[in-house]
Amino acid sequence: MSFLRRVLGGVGSSLAARAGVQVGDRYLKTDGQFQSMWTVRQIVHFKGIPPHARLVPDQEAQSGYRTISVTALEDPEFYRRLAGSRSAAAAE
Repeated sequence: MSFLRRVLGGVGSSLAARAGVQVGDRYLKTDGQFQSMWTVRQIVHFKGIPPHARLVPDQEAQSGYRTISVTALEDPEFYRRLAGSRSAAAAE
């Protein structure tokens, strides 16, 4: 990993942490008729935009991943953090 990426990764990680999103957090997708559960596997950083969370499905029937901005992930109209998540437990 390059020095610049490590420096930027550290900055982005703190932004994601301030938003309350951490690796291991679990979320329920709340929009639409089909509700699904997702776990944060990684916080990813792109130059010039907010940090994003890489989500993997909790259900074995689903595969793949989603990359969602931490801003959208914290919007209750789209996702809701499940009790027992690392960030939710820290807030209690």
